Amino acid sequence: MTTAQLLVAFTIGTAVLALWSHVRWPGAAPGSMRGAIVRAVVALLLLQVGSALLGFGVEAAPGLAIGIVVLVAVPVLTYAFLASIWFLKVCADQLRGA
Repeated sequence: MTTAQLLVAFTIGTAVLALWSHVRWPGAAPGSMRGAIVRAVVALLLLQVGSALLGFGVEAAPGLAIGIVVLVAVPVLTYAFLASIWFLKVCADQLRGA
């Protein structure tokens, strides 16, 4: 498995985890546009912090790269996908007039 294939697998896996979380706990979604925007901004900030932590962690301990990716990138990407699902849901609800 190449590095690119591994990254694609992690990305698809985190997207599936986010979709499962949304279906499993529908009450966790924000009810307003403001709540969805706040969660999207938090997700963007976490992506920035996670990227820095990932770079620092892999540079400091190359032998633990996979563990660092799993512990940092998977939760951050999952939350980013979940926040985007919530944002799209709120937008769709607003279009339907709900």
